This record gives sequence, C-alpha cells and structure tokens, in this order.
Amino acid sequence: MAFRVVLIENEVTIKVKLNNLIVTKEGEDIWIPLDDISMIVLDNLSSMFSARLLCQLSEQGIGLMICNQKHLPTGYYSSYDNHSRASKVIGYQIEKSKEYYEQLWKDIVTVKIQNQSKAYLRLTSDQEGTRAIKEFSSEIINGDQSNREAHAAKVYFNLLMGTSFSRGNEDILLNSGLDYGYAVLRRYIARVCVGYGLNTQIGIHHKNEYNRFNLVDDLMEPLRPMIDIVAYESMKNEEYFTAEHRRQLVNILNMKILYRNKKMFVCNMIENYVEQFASLIMERCENIVFPDIDGFIVEELDGL
Repeated sequence: MAFRVVLIENEVTIKVKLNNLIVTKEGEDIWIPLDDISMIVLDNLSSMFSARLLCQLSEQGIGLMICNQKHLPTGYYSSYDNHSRASKVIGYQIEKSKEYYEQLWKDIVTVKIQNQSKAYLRLTSDQEGTRAIKEFSSEIINGDQSNREAHAAKVYFNLLMGTSFSRGNEDILLNSGLDYGYAVLRRYIARVCVGYGLNTQIGIHHKNEYNRFNLVDDLMEPLRPMIDIVAYESMKNEEYFTAEHRRQLVNILNMKILYRNKKMFVCNMIENYVEQFASLIMERCENIVFPDIDGFIVEELDGL
C-alpha cells in the first residue's frame, strides 16, 4: 500500500524511469519508487513534467495536486476510473434510503464533535470548555436536523480563537492554514474514493448539485481536527503563512495515527476508513470504525 505524500516546493524537473519518480533538483536526482507514492503536491509553477508522467501516475492511482502562485491548491489530477466495478458500487450508493443516510450522518457528526472536543483539550487543557463542546455530541438526532454540528463548531472555534474569530475572515492567519490543510485532505480523500469505485457527487448529507465532492466533504468531517491541531500549533504565534506551515500541513498525511489498534500513516488510515465505507454501502460490513483524534501523532517531516 502506497504511504508517501511528496511535496515539491522548488523548481525541479520530474520524470519517470524504471517505475521510479525522478526529481532533478540543482543537478541532483532524487529517486522515489512509484509504488510508495500515494499523492504528489506540486507547489512550484516553474517545475517541468511530461504527459508520460501524467499517464504513469493515473495508471498507478497516484494523485497530483497543483498549487497556484499564492500556494493555494487549485487543481487535482487523478485516474479517470481505476475500479473494475464502479457502476456496481454507484448502484449501491443510489439505492440507499434517506433514513439510512440520515443515521450515518448522525454518526459522522457525533464523532466529529467528539474529536473537536479532544483536539481542544489537547491544545488548551481547558476541561470546562472541552465538556461544553462534547455536550453537543449527545444532542444529535438523525440527519442532525437541529444543526448541532454548526453550534459545536462555533463554540469550538470561539473558545480556541476568541469570539471575534470567523472562518470566513481571510485576514485571520489561522484560516489560511485551515483552508490549505482542508484542501489537501479533501483531494486525498477524493483520490481514495475513486479508487474504491465510489461516486464523489453522491453525498451522505452534502447534496449540492454544483459540488463534485459531496461524499468527500461528508467523509472528511471527523478528520478535520487533525488539520486544526497542526495549523493551530504551528501558526498560533506567527504573522505570516509560510512555506514551513504548508510543509507541515501536507505532511499530516505522512504522520502517524493509532487506528483499529494499529499504528499507521494517516494516508493509510484514510484508505482503510474509505474502504470500510465502501464495504458498508455494499453491505459487506455492519459499521465503520471512525478515526479517533487521541491517536494522532504530530511529527516533523521534510518535503523536497
């Protein structure tokens, strides 16, 4: 199983040879086995690569995320269809009832809020605030029709950042980190969903007809606190959103988490998590083991 997420920040030439990715930087070649790579994040507009490389990446199910001149993820390239029974899986997605999805959404929101409370405790040691956030997880009804998710998020971010904090305010530094980290996470989950034959437009709760990633936006909700932890810890005393911050956020996928009693890379955990969802939809298992933020291990890692 591929486990490496490669971040390319410098002007390089990228090619493939003997089933290896070769990154040439200042005359030096860096060889990385393609079998080890799950996704490449290209954060340099001057880097050069070929159509042959794109073909090889799609054949091996390796995603390629492109960032613009502001270092923001703007595009994602992946294989068109690398699952032999995609139409069968989509059939199961379509056939599920509204009630089925509402129960599943309740489970997702419950875990998301619980993970937010754990992330908050980890970052602040505030027991009272942690209880206030976690309390919302016991009030959720099917489909979260009372919108406990939004109420919990407001309390969570206000306690963490102050009552003046707004997720829509581009002038707040932390929002830059959150947006970047969420975008990386979103693209990675999209890649994995395609690999398991899931149609990312058919969501559990998100139903926007203009959104190609409704399902991805549903599945990523319990994982968002991982981004919150790294963004907050690395940026809380900073004035600018730097390359080091971006490197740390991309490297979340290369960090470790305890999941299903095993210590694994976050990217491998996501594959396991999405595989369980596909199995659940196809009635091959009875439930999903959602990621627990308590098992998340933040590590310092280097990009290229």
